[in-house]
Parts: sequence; C-alpha cells; structure tokens
Amino acid sequence: MYIGIDIGGSNTRVGVFPSLDTADFSVLVKFPTRQDYEQQLRYISDALQEYAGADIAGIGISLAGRIARDGCSVDVAPNLPGYVGRPFAQDVSGRFGCPVRLAHDTVCGLLAEKQFGSLRADDRCAYLTVSTGTGAAFQLRKDTASPPLTVSIEIGHQLLDGNSRRCLCGQTGCLETYTGGRQLELRYGRPLEQISDEAFWEQFSEKLAFGLLNLAMLTRVETVAVSGAIALNRPTLLEQVQRQINAHIRGAALTLRMASLREDAPLVGAAVLLAVPEETIIH
Repeated sequence: MYIGIDIGGSNTRVGVFPSLDTADFSVLVKFPTRQDYEQQLRYISDALQEYAGADIAGIGISLAGRIARDGCSVDVAPNLPGYVGRPFAQDVSGRFGCPVRLAHDTVCGLLAEKQFGSLRADDRCAYLTVSTGTGAAFQLRKDTASPPLTVSIEIGHQLLDGNSRRCLCGQTGCLETYTGGRQLELRYGRPLEQISDEAFWEQFSEKLAFGLLNLAMLTRVETVAVSGAIALNRPTLLEQVQRQINAHIRGAALTLRMASLREDAPLVGAAVLLAVPEETIIH
C-alpha cells in the first residue's frame, strides 16, 4: 500500500494507492491546507490513523512550494511560509516509519501525466499548473535508453520587463502577478470566476503565453500539459493562450493540452514519485 498526499495552496488531499502500476486510488480525506505546519502534520496523522501499524510501503508528498536540493524540506513557499525550512520528510517518516519522498506539485503532476496521462508519448514535455500560484516542471529525454531528467522551475517568478507589480514572493515584476489566483483575488477583491471582463482574460492569456514561450526557447520543450483550478474552470483559456503562442513563436513549436488526470495529477504523481529514482529529479 502506498500513500499519496497533495498539499496545495488551498486544499490538501490524502489518497491510498494499492499499486503504483495504475492511477487508481481512493481519497481518504480532503481538508483546507493549514498554514500552521504542526497543525497540518496533525491533520495528516489523523487521516492515516486507521493505517497505523499497517504495511505502508511509502508516502509521496506533492507540495506547492520549492523543494530544497536534498528533497527533504521546503525552500520557498510564498503561499505556505510556515513550512519553509522544516524537516518535512523526516517528520512524516518519523510518524509512520516508512520512506517519504517530497516534490514540488508540478513535478508530481508531470510524473503522473507522463506515466498515465496526456504526455506518455512526449520526450520533451512540461506540466503547468494555473491555480493559487503558477508553477511548472519540465522533463527531457534523449532517447528510450536514457533515463528522463525532471526539473522543477519557478515559471511564475520569471520577471517581465515593465512589470511594476509587487509579488507575494517579495520580487517586483513576476509573471504570477498577472496569473496567480491568490494575487489576483487580492488585487481585484473577488474570485477569478466572478471576473468576466474579456480584456482581463486577454491580458492574462498574453502574459501566460509569454512565460511559456520563454520556457520553450530555454528548454526546447515541445508539449505542455496544463491543469490547476483556473485552467480547469475556464475551458477557453487554453485556446486563448495557444493562439497567443502561435502568433509569437519562431523557430520552435509548442502545443498545449489539458492534463488528462486534471486535478488528480499532483496526487497521483505523489505516489508515482515513490518509484522514480531520486537522482533523476532536480529540485
């Protein structure tokens, strides 16, 4: 039995996976993500209480934050500052006596889509989440004989020329000031689903397209699976962003697809993480 935990900026889900060979799982519990680190650990412990003493082969954790190089703690998490620097993997492992792996939620989303979803046939691919924050990971593989290399990146915190908006991360000029759900809700005073102004969404799409164009030019990624609450709740967004990409891209190709596992991708990927060699992931 394997446990997958997806800790998003807004909600946490805990799932049980009988095997790593399929994307099948059952959700134990879903609850609002706690900003308080110790309280979050108690909620996770309570969710898994019925499995105390059971044969848990491993716990994989997907988290909306930049993971430290050692893969055991959180380096940067603007939406979860109380988690930074805490020995997360060690604390969870100590409670349940099993191996624990930790990765950025986009790494987990990418692993899931590559294993079971929309990226199975792609060797130069990425996963993008457009939700509370804007994050991405990409994977490159030279050939079928070579292990793929998966890299977590802070696509939402690339700097846009002429952008004077202050980001929650502390920088000025981040892409996420135009595409991050939490920042935009604070700026406009209402949830994004209540914003119907087409000029707003056109600007949103243009800025996100520029961020993805930079990704394509820097990494040679050719396909991106997109998920996250904003993308999933606004079906026309991908078409708008793809149109902007097609209008500006030169000397490369970049195709967007909706993640076939949708909001489940980071949770499934948290479990998949347990079967992926640690040296193939760059946090």
